[in-house]
Amino acid sequence: MLLKKRPKGRSLQGNPHKELTSRTLLQILYFSIRYASSNDLFSYAASCAFGFLLSFLPVVMMILTILVRFLHAKGEFVSEILQVYPLVSSTVNLENIIASIAQIRKITNFEIVVSITTVWMARRFFISLTRSLRRIFRHSDRQQKGFILVFSFAAEALLTIFISALVFLLVSFRSVVRLPILEELSRAYPDLMDAFAELIAGTFPFILLFIGCVIVYKFLCRTRPTLAQCIMPALLCTFSFWGFRKVMKLFINVNRYNTVYGVLSNAIVLLLEVYFFFIIFLFFAQLLFVNQFFDSLVLGELYSLPGRNETKLKASLKRLIFIKPDALLEREENILCLKKGCYVYRQGDEGQYSYYVVEGEVMLSGRNSIRYLDEGAFFGEDACLSQQERDEDALAVSDCILIKVPVNLLFSMLRSNPSLAQRSLSKGVLWK
Repeated sequence: MLLKKRPKGRSLQGNPHKELTSRTLLQILYFSIRYASSNDLFSYAASCAFGFLLSFLPVVMMILTILVRFLHAKGEFVSEILQVYPLVSSTVNLENIIASIAQIRKITNFEIVVSITTVWMARRFFISLTRSLRRIFRHSDRQQKGFILVFSFAAEALLTIFISALVFLLVSFRSVVRLPILEELSRAYPDLMDAFAELIAGTFPFILLFIGCVIVYKFLCRTRPTLAQCIMPALLCTFSFWGFRKVMKLFINVNRYNTVYGVLSNAIVLLLEVYFFFIIFLFFAQLLFVNQFFDSLVLGELYSLPGRNETKLKASLKRLIFIKPDALLEREENILCLKKGCYVYRQGDEGQYSYYVVEGEVMLSGRNSIRYLDEGAFFGEDACLSQQERDEDALAVSDCILIKVPVNLLFSMLRSNPSLAQRSLSKGVLWK
């Protein structure tokens, strides 16, 4: 006899979750930290940071060339806009570069060679970024060198054009602000206008950063996340980096570094900022991966959950974190509630599902033996994977709550972790 079910909810194939409980949040953090460590994201962040520094000056040069030579923006306005951002103003002498670009009247072979070299240098960052994301989202680099190279050039061109257009809009906005009517308003309300200008200058880089994170998460991850799934990690990445820079300013006195290290101080601070940004960026990319495949990741942990007899601290903590999969329990269509004495399945039934015991006790009676399974046990996967008839009876020896795991999700779980597939085979051999 079936127990009365709770109101109808979503199936296990559904995503996202209806409610983020503290246990689910702990599981998400566990997966994110664990995979960030196993994927060696700190090394990849360092590679991206050095690649960015190698690409930074070439990209700035290309942006300035587009603004001055092709969009005909006034040099003083461009310099004034970009001087607001320490990342640019502390690294290059904008006035000299803009003046040099403006003096070029005819493109020579030397300029062509320099341009090609500049583009080739800038691709280093995009290659590092692509490889780090492929590592997170578990895509092999085999036979992908051509794609990475093409993407690096395309991304470089799009980024340059995109930033150039935004800076040009800011330059145009600055020109509008200097109209006589608005200048009178600025003289009448100086504090208000200064606060507004500071707000625009302060938020623009982070808005640009947020948009860039969303685009990269959406189109570079190759696991086809939805736009809604990309927005939250991008927002958290942007806000975390903003907080990091605020904290960094409290502890790092750039003027003192200028005294001690001279011209190297800006490079040291810049490298530190960029490195920590990519640590944050890649961590939230890992969080996006966990969110996309959370169901199969949780099932993998349930399948390999330590038993009650394992008393080591790591095993006990893992059992404590995953013994109750709240995110799966809220999908009511895949919850099976049975009274004592009811069969989960009988010998000869079709193996459509495997099962996880949430509460209660189940007895498996095969040809040669009998097993008793309680909370935290996984069973029925052998017939489910082989799509064959059951060769055992599964009986609820107490009131039970089970999670039904469909075969497609079971295959997804095993594909993502080969060690679980080996364990599944060994369990089937031992049981038979």
